[in-house]
Amino acid sequence: MTLNITDDHGRLVDYLRVSITDRCNLKCEYCRPPSGGQPSTPCQMLKLKDLLRLVRVFTGLGVKKFRVTGGEPLVRKGALSFIRQVRQTPGVEQVALTTNGVLLAGMAAPLRQAGVGVINISLDSLSPEKYAAITGGDLFHEARAGIDAAMEAGFDAVKINMVVMRGINDDEVEDFARLTMDNKLQVRFIEYMPATPSGWKREKFMTMDQVMERVRTLGVMAPVNKTRWGGPAKIYKLEGAMGEVGFISPVTSHFCASCNRLRLTAGGSLLTCLFSTDRLELEPMLANGASDVQLAQAIAGYAKIKPAVRDMDAYSRDMEKSMIRVGG
Repeated sequence: MTLNITDDHGRLVDYLRVSITDRCNLKCEYCRPPSGGQPSTPCQMLKLKDLLRLVRVFTGLGVKKFRVTGGEPLVRKGALSFIRQVRQTPGVEQVALTTNGVLLAGMAAPLRQAGVGVINISLDSLSPEKYAAITGGDLFHEARAGIDAAMEAGFDAVKINMVVMRGINDDEVEDFARLTMDNKLQVRFIEYMPATPSGWKREKFMTMDQVMERVRTLGVMAPVNKTRWGGPAKIYKLEGAMGEVGFISPVTSHFCASCNRLRLTAGGSLLTCLFSTDRLELEPMLANGASDVQLAQAIAGYAKIKPAVRDMDAYSRDMEKSMIRVGG
């Protein structure tokens, strides 16, 4: 029998973000600490079979959407098979993937065949030189080839995620929005947030209202109704555009009241929020032979205490936190 996870604030939790690795082939400053950080060793990450077991436990608790993340998920050996098995799990309605696109050109079609419905591709600049400065890698053309392959592969939706940073890439906002005129893409602008506190610089922050003002200079924007799994973005369509623009404001206008997600790290830690200051450690339970019923009880109990509003200030005071550890 399938149960449903509901927290103490009445929110139904039916979405899990699963990080399968904290390794990445890029070094974006807002994701990785300035020191570089040490990625987990293979023995510190859950085996994919254990992650699949947890997926089955979560579906038994009513979770229907799974997003596979990293690090860069496509660098992990076995990622494609893992995704296929997640999609084939009874009760799963949607599998999404977040990637930087660098390895996507040769994997877009197989990922679609494996059951990925929605793919989000992180891209913070349309300039090869600026891209290299932001990501620490001269891989812009590989990422663009990945985007092209994704658009050809027939996904239900292809979304481009741009983190807007003042003085770094904010001069490209209009260029990103113009991508939606002739392409069936959803370009999503995201506020630069202190997900890696030691690397965050306030002078780079730009509000989403300011970003929207720039996009409005391109023409009339009509609001678009969200789909069931549409997420926190406010979606619009520019007049005459094939695609859509989205605006996500985790800093200036949180969307906690409608949050339906939990996060599972590659090491087996369950978090109620990107900015969680506590976590439920599932790896020791797996190692000590916990049954599926025991895992489900622990997960449901932990989800109950999901906070009404995220505590970004408390999270930001911990300089050891980094987004690459939490999962993108």
